[in-house]
Amino acid sequence: MVIERTKNAARGIVWGFIERGLSVLLPFATRTVMIKVLGAEYLGLSSLFTSILSVLSLTELGLGSAIVFSMYEPIARDDNDLLCALLNTYRKIYYVIGTIILLIGLILSPIVPKLITGSIPEDVNLYALYFVYLLNTVISYYLFAYKTAIFSAYQRNDLISIRSMIVSIASNTVKIIVLLLYKNYYVYIAIIPLATVLTNYLNARMASSMFPTLKCRGNITQQMALSIKKRVVGLLSFKIYNVVFTSVDTIVVSLFLGLVPLAIYNNYYYIQSSITGFITIIMTSMIAGIGNKMVTNCKEDNYVDFRKFVFMNGWIVSWCSICLVCLYQHFMLIWVGEELVFPVRTMILMTLYFLIPRLTTMTYTYREAAGLWWEDRFRPIIATVTNIVGNLLLVKLIGMDGVIISTLICSLFINIPWGTIILFKNYFKRSAAQYFIDISVYFASTIIVGSITYFICNFVDLYNLGGLMIKCIICLVVPNVCFFIIYNRTGQYRLSKQFVCSLVRKCKKKPV
Repeated sequence: MVIERTKNAARGIVWGFIERGLSVLLPFATRTVMIKVLGAEYLGLSSLFTSILSVLSLTELGLGSAIVFSMYEPIARDDNDLLCALLNTYRKIYYVIGTIILLIGLILSPIVPKLITGSIPEDVNLYALYFVYLLNTVISYYLFAYKTAIFSAYQRNDLISIRSMIVSIASNTVKIIVLLLYKNYYVYIAIIPLATVLTNYLNARMASSMFPTLKCRGNITQQMALSIKKRVVGLLSFKIYNVVFTSVDTIVVSLFLGLVPLAIYNNYYYIQSSITGFITIIMTSMIAGIGNKMVTNCKEDNYVDFRKFVFMNGWIVSWCSICLVCLYQHFMLIWVGEELVFPVRTMILMTLYFLIPRLTTMTYTYREAAGLWWEDRFRPIIATVTNIVGNLLLVKLIGMDGVIISTLICSLFINIPWGTIILFKNYFKRSAAQYFIDISVYFASTIIVGSITYFICNFVDLYNLGGLMIKCIICLVVPNVCFFIIYNRTGQYRLSKQFVCSLVRKCKKKPV
């Protein structure tokens, strides 16, 4: 089967943006109500438990990505028997994983109270809350989560987005009503696993309807099993680092600084992770198409695409970073009040925390599409150890800034150079010098254009909603005009313009 890469990418982006917009606004409203009704400590608890369960989910080992990668070739060859065997294997292993997470979660439950510094709300039973979050994680593995691999492999993430959007609207609306009416945290968290069950059920029904011939039957060959095992082992190290990058930072803040600083940190992180979500929609919508194209096209064609996507990603990420540095503090003052706002230096570090990894994210996208997890197995291990040690040392010396700086050190000196070399050495088979030059140009442009925009925004002396809107207009116009002046004569700009125009044309066509 030849996947319609551009059309599917367009559909995934459109529906992904709609779903993401609602998944940002509705949880944002929920967080706001929680802070106002219950207090920042409850928000900190939610963040902590989510992070703990993310660590436990390491037992998944990146299996989903390995299975999806293994599906690309049989999809291209219309080999339904192999696809069914892969799906059957995925289901069996997910049952085992769910059981392992449940057992480990129960064993670790006694240490939960020790992960919190300072006071906790008097009406909260930490164990009861923890078990609800544990249940929410486990049921995903038992209830049809494996079927989402079908949509990812066929590049139909837009369908997942539609179902997620429906459930998100319903669940967050109910959460807000519950908080306002009952002011009870237990009733609030009970909705979380119910939403997970509903989402998985709807996705499973849709998978059965759209792909009726794909059922869990048959077994993969020993050679295929060894190939998947090798990819999973390679993915394990990256999976560990990915959890450390997001979850362990949260746990360290709770352990050393307390729930209120954790709530502040997660408010800032929520804003940038929401933006990251929109960017990820674009990358996710493309990644299956990239994997398919790697099977059908030559490396030179894929390298041209890679540089084009790096440029597009660089423009988007740079603009978003400038918006963050110019709007972060103003927005936080309006949203949560001065007592829950970081100092300017910490805000700048948080912006770099967003910019540096996101600017270079296309190397990971292509490493994943190429299945280079085995070749990449050592880098995340070194980065993980460095980040943990850096967190523990720097948080004691400089507090919150130390946690962020530790992650930046890993990105700048380990992840970016090492990960890039792995991609270019093992797939593109060429020097990475041009890539590093491109990224350096994009980073320097961001700093220069960002400084100009920040300087202009400082003339706006109104710290209310009107002032924020004026700054938004400045951030919309100034950076993009500057980037156009800088890049409009480059080849990457012309290729990107052609690609975007093609996407727009595909979006206007009725999906088939």
